[in-house]
Amino acid sequence: MHALLQARARRHGDAPRVDVAGTVTSWGEIDRLSDRVGAALAQRGVGPGDRVCTLMDGRIEQLLVWFAASKLGAVWAPLNSALVGDDLAYTIRDAAPAALVAEGETAGRFRDWPDDVPLPAARFSADVASDASDAGFGPFAELLSDGGQLPAIEVSPSDPGVIIYTGGTTGRPKGVVLPHFAFLAAGYRFRDAFDVRPDDRQYSVLPLFHVGGTMLGIMGPLVTDIPTALDRRFSGTRFWQRARQTGATLIDPVGTMVSLLCELPATASDRDHQVRAGVGVTGQVPAHVPSTFARRFGVSLVNLYSLSEAGGVLITYTKPGSVRPQAHGEPGRWADFRVVDRFDQDCAADAVGEIVLRPRVPYTFMLRYHNDAERTLECWSNLWLHTGDLGKLDADGFLHFIGRAAHWLRCRGENVSAYEVEATVLGCAGVAEAAVVGVPAPLGEDDVKVFVVRRPDATVSEQDIVDHCARRLARFKVPRYVEFVASFPRSAAKQEIERHKLRALGNERAWDAKASGLEPGKI
Repeated sequence: MHALLQARARRHGDAPRVDVAGTVTSWGEIDRLSDRVGAALAQRGVGPGDRVCTLMDGRIEQLLVWFAASKLGAVWAPLNSALVGDDLAYTIRDAAPAALVAEGETAGRFRDWPDDVPLPAARFSADVASDASDAGFGPFAELLSDGGQLPAIEVSPSDPGVIIYTGGTTGRPKGVVLPHFAFLAAGYRFRDAFDVRPDDRQYSVLPLFHVGGTMLGIMGPLVTDIPTALDRRFSGTRFWQRARQTGATLIDPVGTMVSLLCELPATASDRDHQVRAGVGVTGQVPAHVPSTFARRFGVSLVNLYSLSEAGGVLITYTKPGSVRPQAHGEPGRWADFRVVDRFDQDCAADAVGEIVLRPRVPYTFMLRYHNDAERTLECWSNLWLHTGDLGKLDADGFLHFIGRAAHWLRCRGENVSAYEVEATVLGCAGVAEAAVVGVPAPLGEDDVKVFVVRRPDATVSEQDIVDHCARRLARFKVPRYVEFVASFPRSAAKQEIERHKLRALGNERAWDAKASGLEPGKI
């Protein structure tokens, strides 16, 4: 990865090419400073295969540490900046870093640290703060001023380059070990998906602890040699303002970010921008959202299917002009995909099963799960990467993503898709967002519960929602429980709804259709 940075530094020198949260710099500066950081880390014992963790949001220092680690043959492990307490301790224990770089507030989380989770002696804070010094963090400036010599280390494209801790919505995060070439390949896919032009400019709102931020925000622009701008986090109210400020022609508001932008009040400046295309991961939002986004903002979204284990973003996708624009992947390209039953046998066309993948190009998928050989072998059962995602192939072999296997419920002996029920609830007047979970039924299996965020000033009631579903869904799919909430808990990495937290709320505040005489299944 660092060889590409060096090539761009030679070509562009100190020309401004990178904007991180309003701080503009050059590939040349990033190359020079990452040399210094790498030399300083080497003096502190960091070498090939060692992990170097960062815990921060969208800062230049993340890029310096990333490329410094690359030059040393070390492995960069960017941690989710929302991690605290037990979650943070678990991830640090798993990564076992040789060096750790945080910022003032996140460094302060290590002050009262458990004795059984070792911290590296080499730890630094990008901000000068008492919280950081109290936790034993030195100033990041030390890494820039030591003046040592960067050791010459040969790094192969197949070597481990980055560990991405998946921001899953259930269970502990898994450390996905990706080789250097996976990031270069993502840049080539970025080029092809967007048909990148010399005058394009990327604007990314995805975090650098996620494959989206690293691949769409940095590696795509590096490979295609276009300028890039990144923000610390997504802001719906500032999104188009920043797109205009940066002169962006390409954007990446994935998943629910697309929905949130569509929910903002319409303005006269909705099309006052230069953006021509975007990545939207539109399978994560209601079916009408991509077309609504295109009509309102004049931007068509590339529809894709991605996951960290399969090399990150754009492993398979369809462009807006495709014969199947609503599909999530075309036959061919970078990976083979199948949809299989529980015996790993191919499903018939349009039948729902688990999506399994296999790379067509070496070293584009993950190498393994860090410290978890058993789960790695399980994931690669029968030599196909098992995604845990449900999908179907149409008659022409196009892939359609349905949802996570974990988002299926078992009700009255039948399988129920949470996404199908959510899509139905979203069609009810006054509903802004919906999330369906299964709650234990008295006789076993699940009852359907839906959490609903109402639109401003909406008067839709719980009974309205159940009646709406009863007219459109099979009886066993109709929600028994409805609970209104102001907002949903979301994961920091992907802004996915954290359903396990909703499930843990219980039913004390929920409206019960059965108790109201409207028992689901008999309506």
